[in-house]
Amino acid sequence: MHTTAAHHSHQVSVNFPEYAPPTLTPRKRGCGCTLGLVAAFFVLLFLVLLALETPFIALENSRIAARMRAAPYRREHPPSRAPEPIVLGLWDERKSITSLQLIVCLSLALGIDESHISVVPEGSHFYKITIVHEGVWVMEAINADGSVFLDALNAQASRFSAQLVVSHVARRQDAPPSSAPPP
Repeated sequence: MHTTAAHHSHQVSVNFPEYAPPTLTPRKRGCGCTLGLVAAFFVLLFLVLLALETPFIALENSRIAARMRAAPYRREHPPSRAPEPIVLGLWDERKSITSLQLIVCLSLALGIDESHISVVPEGSHFYKITIVHEGVWVMEAINADGSVFLDALNAQASRFSAQLVVSHVARRQDAPPSSAPPP
């Protein structure tokens, strides 16, 4: 069997009307561009607010520095090994300070070494403080009328959201306890 393949030829006539090529629509800003503009706006706003707040920060820092100066005659009394320990009582009205934080506050307010201070919690946010190797000047600084000690101590304690009150005036460790200043 012999087959011959017929060869077909089809002509397809397509009449497409000529259309103009499509025009490109203008591209809208993408999400990244809009986000970038918003970020730039907020950075600029932050810088403006920072510039406006800077004078107030400087004023507040100078006020805090003035409040933190206590016992200005501390430099006249070097630490020694002989003086008897000084004991006092403090209470935190806001019930937020820890013993370690209180040691730091007392050290900065009096300008003495932290190792010379021991704090013993007595419950209900009362603390018994013992200061060694410093001498009577510490007792005088703490108990003085119009003393800047309590202001300086509370300026330091405010960093820990505390407000301290003297519950027992400073005295020598061998003296009887008292809540009123000595005569």
